[in-house]
Amino acid sequence: MQIGTKFSIAIHILLSAEVFKETHKVTSDFIASSANTNPVIIRNIMGMLKEAGIIEVAAGTGGITLTRKPKDISLKDIYLAIDPVKDGRLFKIHQNTEPNCPVGGNIERILNPYFFKAQNAMENELGKYNLKNLLDDLKQ
Repeated sequence: MQIGTKFSIAIHILLSAEVFKETHKVTSDFIASSANTNPVIIRNIMGMLKEAGIIEVAAGTGGITLTRKPKDISLKDIYLAIDPVKDGRLFKIHQNTEPNCPVGGNIERILNPYFFKAQNAMENELGKYNLKNLLDDLKQ
């Protein structure tokens, strides 16, 4: 189980929007050629980023632009925009365990606190870094 590639593709989209804003129309087709994926996948993720207020999409083939400065877009913002978790829970716990078993009847209760702490730690860490950090890394 992993966080899917939507997260890294979303970052790819945002980096492309900033890197190529002066020289290209940053469209789903343009980004798809860089990410080597289908433009429909790019458009779907762009829709999530737009809904989260991170990008604006010009009508037709106008391309995308960031709605805020790169330093104001954290990796956590991007992570939450693409909704990698269902019901706010990164970790899933198997269901339909035997309630009368000392393990099966308690597995969810004992794991939840640890899983929530791990998820919060990851989200807090993502909140420390922003798109500007990645743009700086890209220039090196």
